[in-house]
Amino acid sequence: MNRLRDTKPGIRPEKHFMMSMMAQSMIFLLGLWGCLAIYNSNLLGASPFYFVSRQFIWLIIGMLLMFFVQRIPFSLIRENAEVLALLAYIPLLVVLIAGERINGMRGWFSFGAFYLQPSELAKPFFILALCRFGLSVNSGIKRYMTLFLITVLWILPIMLQPDIGMALIYLAAFIATYWLMHGSFRHLLLTLAACVPVGLVLLYHYSYLLGRITGFLNPELDPLGNGWHVRQFQFTLARGGLFGSKIGGAIWSNSYLPLAHSDSMFASIVESLGFVGSVPVILLFAGIIGIFYRFSLNAQNNFRRVFILAMTIMIAIQVLVHISVNVTLIPPTGLTLPILSYGGSSLISTLLAFGIMLSAASRHDTARADTAC
Repeated sequence: MNRLRDTKPGIRPEKHFMMSMMAQSMIFLLGLWGCLAIYNSNLLGASPFYFVSRQFIWLIIGMLLMFFVQRIPFSLIRENAEVLALLAYIPLLVVLIAGERINGMRGWFSFGAFYLQPSELAKPFFILALCRFGLSVNSGIKRYMTLFLITVLWILPIMLQPDIGMALIYLAAFIATYWLMHGSFRHLLLTLAACVPVGLVLLYHYSYLLGRITGFLNPELDPLGNGWHVRQFQFTLARGGLFGSKIGGAIWSNSYLPLAHSDSMFASIVESLGFVGSVPVILLFAGIIGIFYRFSLNAQNNFRRVFILAMTIMIAIQVLVHISVNVTLIPPTGLTLPILSYGGSSLISTLLAFGIMLSAASRHDTARADTAC
């Protein structure tokens, strides 16, 4: 494992406990910050408490789930990785038939007033499957083919929804996981080369994707169509400026910015708090990522190391993509900002992933089946 420093335990138990508590506190603080931002983005609407009340309930449920899962021995999770992955994968297929179509995408199960998005909930189990099967193969090419086939199986139903943005997050997670397993750069180049014709087919089949790209490159050509979202990002950021329009003053987010409480969350935060006020959000994410990176370096074995860091990278990539979209560095993708954006599936999935990572980082679980890896 050249790309993960193979160190001996270097975090004292009391320091490990403090780092764990610090990470959980920052996660909860981001969740509360998200509730405030959701409320602020709907403050001028007819039901300003509708989304925030639901999000707060999901936050409490997610935190309790994280506390519960981190106490499950990671060796037990690893031993049942195949079953857990299968249980997470089946809904990805079922949703294509029995799912609810929202915004042109069939990606949710509807249970009255509640919606469940399988592609969000499956994230930690996708990484778990990659680690379980990838680390059980010693040959470089066999490992690559194993991980690649697993990734194709998971991405295909997501693309058929179609949710291209989420499929790209899964693809990036595969690349990161394979690289952490001492993957070959040549194999990754082949993967990227294979993505080119697939991308061309997607652009041909889903015309809205090409519209997003042209709208991003030159929003003034179609300001009321393909360029609308990018233009609203620009206007929202301009209103926020350096210090923001303060809480309760997010007029643009409440009136024009599409999905200000979810896909456009970061831009909405910038309008209220400005660039200066958005920096703490980035710093909190950086702090959480740094803590779990430290946990990965001091994990008991390669399986735990790869899982913790690969899952951390997957979350970090989605954070980076969401912020990049909101500040108009890349075309719109329709991805939420983990922890902060409205959505029970996204929030529960992220907190569940953190719970599993904390379990993997624990040094009290020394089952023989786990330490063998």
